[in-house]
Amino acid sequence: MGCRRVITDQNLLETIEYENNVLPISFYEDHFDEYLNGELGHHWHDEFEFGLVLKGGLEYTLQETRILRAGDGVFVNSKALHRARQTEAGTIFFAFVFPPNLFALKPVEAVYQRGILPILHSAAPGLFLFKDRNRDQDLLCCLRAFRDLSFGNPDYELSVMELIFRTMRQVLFRISAIAEAPVNRMERLQVQRARMMLAYIHTHYGEGITVDRIAEAASIGRSECFRCFQGIIGKTPTEYLCEYRLSQAAHLLTSTERELSDICFSCGFNSASYFGKLFKEKCGLSPGQYRKNAKALQSH
Repeated sequence: MGCRRVITDQNLLETIEYENNVLPISFYEDHFDEYLNGELGHHWHDEFEFGLVLKGGLEYTLQETRILRAGDGVFVNSKALHRARQTEAGTIFFAFVFPPNLFALKPVEAVYQRGILPILHSAAPGLFLFKDRNRDQDLLCCLRAFRDLSFGNPDYELSVMELIFRTMRQVLFRISAIAEAPVNRMERLQVQRARMMLAYIHTHYGEGITVDRIAEAASIGRSECFRCFQGIIGKTPTEYLCEYRLSQAAHLLTSTERELSDICFSCGFNSASYFGKLFKEKCGLSPGQYRKNAKALQSH
């Protein structure tokens, strides 16, 4: 069970790697101290994701932002945009993902049609699960059971499938109740626009991007661009752009030997001193110190 670094394409799509392609389900234990500023940025994937906070706390954004504490959990629907940031140092998050087409095999095709497609077609991005809320107890019990699975047991695969069916049955009941509520079409439209604008930033962050160009990526005006970012991302377009540039710079600092000035300019900053100032404000370390500390951690 490893810690993941979210690697996405220009559309923020995360590619999930499975250790066992016969049973395509991946388990992670995310230690948020290992992420830049303790944050997994906005991303999405085709897979269903379930997560359980083992230690600490998370500020989790899934259309809305909620605080999850130890014992709380979350279900993330396929293709839902989400992000997480630790609210205290040392936060640990257990997560597992699996593809919806796990249920598309002929023997369980009826399950896919009647039990999985309604979830995929739902407007609900997912579910927040709180340990002190009665209606969440069955799902949280399933997540804890996943955490306790032992790969070495002879019944491991049977236990995984049993738990997946139990878990998705609970999700179907909960999502069906949500589906009866009126759909907020404007909110769904804002999510679609946010994806397009974030994709533009992720593709062109090394260039001289303006708010007007970001807005053009979604065929909207400046004011709607700002409303969309504040409503979905919780930041202004320029704040998000700057933070994304810094996160890319941090990745290059730890994964390459490129010169600091080269990293600075390739990430869209026009001044090395300004880059250094922003980086230290965000990370508490200069770019050089950040690289040195990362190398020291990797050597242990």
